[in-house]
Amino acid sequence: MKTKTLCSVALLTLLGVSLATPAVANAEAKSLPTNGKIKFTEDNGPKDIVDPEDPKEPVIDPKEPIIVNPDRGSFSIDAVTELNFGEDKVKAFASNPEYFAAAIPVTTSKGDVTRGNYVQFTDVRGVANHKYQVSAQLSKQFEANANAGTFLKSATIDYSNAAITSADPATQWPATTVAGFQLAADAAGTGAGSSVVVLDNKDASKGIGTYTIEFGQYGDGTADTTAESVKLTVPNTNVLLADEYTAEITWTIAEVL
Repeated sequence: MKTKTLCSVALLTLLGVSLATPAVANAEAKSLPTNGKIKFTEDNGPKDIVDPEDPKEPVIDPKEPIIVNPDRGSFSIDAVTELNFGEDKVKAFASNPEYFAAAIPVTTSKGDVTRGNYVQFTDVRGVANHKYQVSAQLSKQFEANANAGTFLKSATIDYSNAAITSADPATQWPATTVAGFQLAADAAGTGAGSSVVVLDNKDASKGIGTYTIEFGQYGDGTADTTAESVKLTVPNTNVLLADEYTAEITWTIAEVL
């Protein structure tokens, strides 16, 4: 009995030790959050004027016929080329004469190249909506420089062979293509005409970057269309003066809500 009792006592004692010692518990988790920060600001600095057929190449010292916007920034028409339709003799025309704007000389680090007339624009705004339209307007009809009030009445300018290029990733390019279009004066043929939408970027997440639209491409010169893609047509009903005539074409980029 003592032995049993002792054994029983010993068992109870061991059991008591076992019951009094719980399993090891995890300590309560403690946390301390911190922050990670990054800030983006709009790039309002002037963008380089680029070669429309090699947009990674800036144009060296761009000047006429490239007209550079001094106020270019995060949302702007950066540059556009001046149209030179050459010269002709005053004569009686059997049909409406047509003239083509000359190709553009461009200088880059690779040398002198020939390019079509073009417009360059930028949208790098820090906004969610990048839908926009690029438009053109014959804002002043061709008027004789030395004979104010004498116009090339109802003259029109046709653009063709348009190509969009950019050094930015192709996945970000505007969600649109550019078709041929015509700029004309008002119904009287002498006043400012209607604005024509040239590019309509309808995707709010596209069109971010700097782009050019070139009218006519030189490429390697084997299929050169640079000198036949911007056409001036003058109705032969005009009485022509021995004078230089000047028009104004206004390009605009505007947000679309």
